[in-house]
Amino acid sequence: MKVETSNEDKVFFPDPEITKGDLLEYYESVSDFIIPHLEGRPLMMQRFPNGINEDGFYQKEAGDYFPDWMETVELEKEGGTVNHAICNNASSLKYLVNQGTVAFHTWLSKMPKIDNPDKLIIDLDPPKEDTFEIVRDAALALRDFFNAEGITAFPMTTGSSGVHVMVPLDGKSDFDNVRDVGKKLGERMTEKHPDLFTRELRKDKRDGKLFFDIQRNAYAQTAVSPFSVRAVKSAAVATPLSWEELEKKDTHSQTYTLKNIRQRLAQKKDPWNGYGRHQIGLDKLNKALENSI
Repeated sequence: MKVETSNEDKVFFPDPEITKGDLLEYYESVSDFIIPHLEGRPLMMQRFPNGINEDGFYQKEAGDYFPDWMETVELEKEGGTVNHAICNNASSLKYLVNQGTVAFHTWLSKMPKIDNPDKLIIDLDPPKEDTFEIVRDAALALRDFFNAEGITAFPMTTGSSGVHVMVPLDGKSDFDNVRDVGKKLGERMTEKHPDLFTRELRKDKRDGKLFFDIQRNAYAQTAVSPFSVRAVKSAAVATPLSWEELEKKDTHSQTYTLKNIRQRLAQKKDPWNGYGRHQIGLDKLNKALENSI
């Protein structure tokens, strides 16, 4: 499908100067990497039609002006429905970026099993700026727990301030059950590592510890997609990592940007290749929690 683009010279990121054309070129170059993480998933788009220094907005509803060939799905929300766009191919990706979409956020489930997430996400954000070390330590503690139970988890820098640790699920459980198990996991990790984690909701009572956040694991909640650009000054990219990369002391949440991500992909490809082969049922995670008592 041919997609016309416009205003390629418009500056989207002032320093370093990155234009809309640069953004279009990036997403085209990584379409084979990002589309597997987008396809079938309802989107929430973060749009900045005039660049990140101007007001942007989040958009869930596919506009009436969207082309007929753009796939959409109408889903229930409280008090009504939302007709979400779904990005299943390079043409859809190009169209949405041309509309000023900088960042792509997706549901944790995909069509047609929209009530059954196929991933569990633990969102690890630092308690304050310049404290990425505790995020790294927390993510590695999760890795060690999962490895001990024969579960493969995958880390990703969010391109903002923290890390997402993802566990692939078989999509046979609903959101409520997944979130309940995530809550148990948070309780167990807080017991095992009280120096790292807290379940305290109030920021002023966390004592510099990291909140074990599983709140994204709910119907209609979204998480930033792997390989999505973020609307931050550095034009950072949410980047799937290997655990060995995350162990490095110079790795942080904005290590990879539009300026260096393609060089990295040319050298390392996608460390999440084969992600789908590691899907587990929720019962395995429950059993792992029982074993760890």
